Amino acid sequence: MDTDTPGPVNRAGGLSLTGGNRMRKNAIAFVLMLSIGLLATSGTFAAVDDNDKPIVSVTPYIGYGFWSEDLGLDDSFMFGARGAFHILNWLSLEGTYGRSGSDRKLDGVSVDLDHYGVDLVAELLPSAKFVPYVTAGWAQLDYNADGADRKLPLNGGEIGIGVKTRLGGNNANYRALRFDIRDVMTNLNSDFPNENSTTHNIIATLGVQFAFGKSSKDGDNDGIRDRDDDCPDTPAGALIDAAGCPTDSDGDGIPDGIDSCSDTPAGATVGPDGCPLDSDGDGVYDGLDKCPDTGADGEVDTDGCPIPDPVVEFEVLNTNDITSSQISFGLDSAVADGGHDSFLEGIGSALSGWRDMKVEIAGHADDTGSEAYNQKLSEERAMSVMETLKTDYPDIQDDQCRVVGYGESRPIADNTTEEGRAANRRVEFKVLNAEELKREIEKR
Repeated sequence: MDTDTPGPVNRAGGLSLTGGNRMRKNAIAFVLMLSIGLLATSGTFAAVDDNDKPIVSVTPYIGYGFWSEDLGLDDSFMFGARGAFHILNWLSLEGTYGRSGSDRKLDGVSVDLDHYGVDLVAELLPSAKFVPYVTAGWAQLDYNADGADRKLPLNGGEIGIGVKTRLGGNNANYRALRFDIRDVMTNLNSDFPNENSTTHNIIATLGVQFAFGKSSKDGDNDGIRDRDDDCPDTPAGALIDAAGCPTDSDGDGIPDGIDSCSDTPAGATVGPDGCPLDSDGDGVYDGLDKCPDTGADGEVDTDGCPIPDPVVEFEVLNTNDITSSQISFGLDSAVADGGHDSFLEGIGSALSGWRDMKVEIAGHADDTGSEAYNQKLSEERAMSVMETLKTDYPDIQDDQCRVVGYGESRPIADNTTEEGRAANRRVEFKVLNAEELKREIEKR
């Protein structure tokens, strides 16, 4: 071998036409064919939707080889294709074949270079529109001079970087424009002057990737692949049915498997853990509690409403009037005397517990003073009692109470005595819908 001449000697002795012009023509033809193919297939390859990724892809490309000085070749155009199997959304196994025609620098002999490669390709931002990636694997360059009786295979490895730009603006569209640069590192054999040295051959390529098929991606990791999953956003830990949808045994909106209280009664309001809420602490769950502001201290019925005072309830059932006690007032006063708290608690509890109960709050006066003054004073007394009830029992509705004043017109005692006048300064209660309320009490 002539060690002064880079690259292997043409053993056949004859030289063919140089390969540079031939390969340039081939490259131009390839670009035209690729452009026509892209236009023809722009509406053919459907985008892979968000539920799946491709199984395989094909990338035809054109490129340029910057060959090591040890190969003794002019830099040259090349073309080829890559085929990949997509193992994961971000990882694929890819095979490469490329072909380039060049000339030996010193004697002009045409040389064909075949590039083979098997690489792993890792996408760094697999869900982005612009996807950088890295690649590494095995490579081989077959050096085939015109007139030579054999190819010279040069084996080694290759590494590279690239970027993929998805076409059509859809992140899940695996039809993409690809550009990468690879360093093909081959070990020279005895046919080359610098035997056993490692060459660095830079190949830059531009291609278009087409993808085919769909994989069994499971975005929510529930064991049902997305294309068969009727509920592709199942939260982690939820139990599912055959269609991939969460089950909810108690119907509270929290899936089984996540629900810490799996036997919540229907209609109850629950928290994020699926356990019923009880805002007023009365033992009846929100959503089922008809009296949601009861508080934790008083007794309530199954609807969460206070249990009415038994004395008041008895009088309602039997008399329509609540006369177990009367609320009394001082002379010329609209402020009730003390000692009526227990009675007012019974009235308030009854009105809160029986939402259908309607009462008349009637104010009265003795005959001291003018009739007009006593009329106004009796109304003020009735209004004072109603305001006290509503302050202590906010559940009482406005339409449950009718406030009236009867002035001095309905005495219950003799106004000629001090004791009689004191008895006439009062507020009384009368049930207005006794029959309807009786039926409701009996039903309960």
